[in-house]
Amino acid sequence: MTMFKSVIYINALVIFLMACSKKENTSKDVKIAEDITVVAVSEVLSLQPEKPLLLPGELHPWNKVSIYSKVKGFVKELKVDRGSQVRKGQVLAVLDAPEVFAEFDQAKGQLSAAEGAYEESKARLIASSLTYNRLLKANAIKGAVALNELDQAKARMLADSASVSNAKGNIDAARSHYRTKQELVNYLSITAPFDGIIIERNISPGALTGASDESSKPLFVLEDNSRLRLTLAVPELYSNTVNKEGVVTFQVSAVPHKAFKAKFGRSAESVLDKNRVMMTEFDYNNITKELKAGMYADVQIPVVRSSPTLFVPKSAVVNSSEEVFVIRNNKNKAERVPVKKGIALDTLVEVFGDLSKGDIILKEGSEEIRDGQKLRVRGDKL
Repeated sequence: MTMFKSVIYINALVIFLMACSKKENTSKDVKIAEDITVVAVSEVLSLQPEKPLLLPGELHPWNKVSIYSKVKGFVKELKVDRGSQVRKGQVLAVLDAPEVFAEFDQAKGQLSAAEGAYEESKARLIASSLTYNRLLKANAIKGAVALNELDQAKARMLADSASVSNAKGNIDAARSHYRTKQELVNYLSITAPFDGIIIERNISPGALTGASDESSKPLFVLEDNSRLRLTLAVPELYSNTVNKEGVVTFQVSAVPHKAFKAKFGRSAESVLDKNRVMMTEFDYNNITKELKAGMYADVQIPVVRSSPTLFVPKSAVVNSSEEVFVIRNNKNKAERVPVKKGIALDTLVEVFGDLSKGDIILKEGSEEIRDGQKLRVRGDKL
């Protein structure tokens, strides 16, 4: 009986020791789980990708101008209409303004009178100069010419010379006045400043022009659409990625089955305050006239950085209320690195911060992982 009790006591002791050992191991495992976080990692990449960016654009004419009358007059002749193809210098309309012609004729008469007075003054000067020179030679013989007569001849010559100078000044003024009035007469013929097409006509024969205020409609609107400006508003985020040697592809709803190409033309090189975009233009040669100014376009623009930049998985970037950061694996300890995000590329996102190519970061960032917390890369042994 005593032996049986001893066996029971030994078995109970063994069970108790095994239970204690199991409890101790469990506590140890829990402690490890609390201190070490198992994570998946990724490498920071250095890339210089060319990413197609879809932006709305608008086609504008190469040149466009509203044509007004510079002088007041009535429309005498109307030589073009909406849709007329015109050449530079071609007459579009002729105005009638009797008062302009009257002023021109008056200026022409004044110029003729000034020219006549000038010629008369020159003739008098020539005559007085000859008389003075003749008397001066005769004065070489003592007593041949009275000194008073010689002085009078000289005074007359000097007076005629001054008269010529005044007449020349008058003719210059008259000629300037004549040219001004001639310009007004020329303005009665409305001409095209460049080759193009008339897209708007707002006058009819007999209409009075040149008497309205600045808010009045123009006589004509002329547009040159042989080339078109594809205008884009590039967001600030991509303002430094536009390839100035590049070509963009675009489509318009009027020709949905066809893609068109345009070359980089010019950029404002400035971001607008009101909407944070940079206006950029691409040039399209519209020889076939297939496209029209004013059309909207869907534009695929390739954007590329001037030098390689760093990319990480989108899931690695943590957007907290305090900061945006990624978590770097620094000798198996978590290190938060503040970053700023750039462009997105599929599953990757561009980041700027205290990172280097090849740095190991957590593939899945989390606010719950504290700075300095111990890490174990998934698949490594404890």
